[in-house]
Amino acid sequence: FDEFHELEAPAKREYGLLRLLLCRAAIEEELSQPPPANRLRSLEARLCTSPAVQPQQQRRGEAQQQQAAARRRPAAGVISDEDGDSDASYISEGDPPEPNEPVAWSKSQRGSWWRVRTTLREDLVVRNGVSLFSAELRRAVPGEMLQQKGGPRVLTSGRAQGCIRMPIQPYGWVTADATRAGGPQYLIRAQAPKWRAVYQSPTGNGAADVIVRHGLELDSEAVMSLRCGDIVEQAGPSHTRSNGIVRMPVVLGRKSDSKEEEDSPRPARISGWVTVDASAAGGPVFFKPLPDNFAGEAPPANHGGGGGRGRRGRQQHQQSAA
Repeated sequence: FDEFHELEAPAKREYGLLRLLLCRAAIEEELSQPPPANRLRSLEARLCTSPAVQPQQQRRGEAQQQQAAARRRPAAGVISDEDGDSDASYISEGDPPEPNEPVAWSKSQRGSWWRVRTTLREDLVVRNGVSLFSAELRRAVPGEMLQQKGGPRVLTSGRAQGCIRMPIQPYGWVTADATRAGGPQYLIRAQAPKWRAVYQSPTGNGAADVIVRHGLELDSEAVMSLRCGDIVEQAGPSHTRSNGIVRMPVVLGRKSDSKEEEDSPRPARISGWVTVDASAAGGPVFFKPLPDNFAGEAPPANHGGGGGRGRRGRQQHQQSAA
């Protein structure tokens, strides 16, 4: 022990073997103990703005306000008729920045549908930003339908000066018109795509053939039901889930069979989500697109509570009454 003690010189940061062994034993003992479950014992949260530390009563009130606002909003993915181009200020112009300015072009407005010209000999590039040098996201083939997300902008400098750039749903920018820069017009105005319900429930007996739900999720709140033959209007880009099921936002009219229905505060147009194709998950095909020259209008539906008759049901009812 004396020999070990004589070798120590703390002033020179030299320690004996015994001292080092004692330190290692203390460290091993400390590391073997589990860490405390909660190191934070108290917190002054009155001046904190983070939702995680706000008082529970305040968070509960904000949650109720958010739920009430969600009920007033249209279904997710559906652009409201009240939305204007000024509501698209959140749209990012991406990187790198390129001089541009807002422009009025071809009566374009948020929510409008456009078709990539079928006469093009190339695909339309969808980029991350308004600049033609921004990253490429994907390519839209001739004939593909695109929905406008915000106001168009014109490039004001460089070789592409005069090109009209447009943001589209759900994200990205495309060149709508390059005629001022010596190129073609890439987009032409089109009507919103219409789809017909082709699935008929095997149970029959007045059961709903298709369920319109409020959100993208398959277990979201049911808004109304449709019958085979009913027509809906596409309200935004379709979404393919991880299991291959294709979901689509739609809008359709509400039928008024009585004075009470006409005076009802419920909106005349209903928005929601439907399943277009579930064949990838072993299910049926629910909707098929109608041709572009289809002149008919989507018949109003009144199947919110599972009652009422679709077109086929009304025909059968008339035949049986006759």
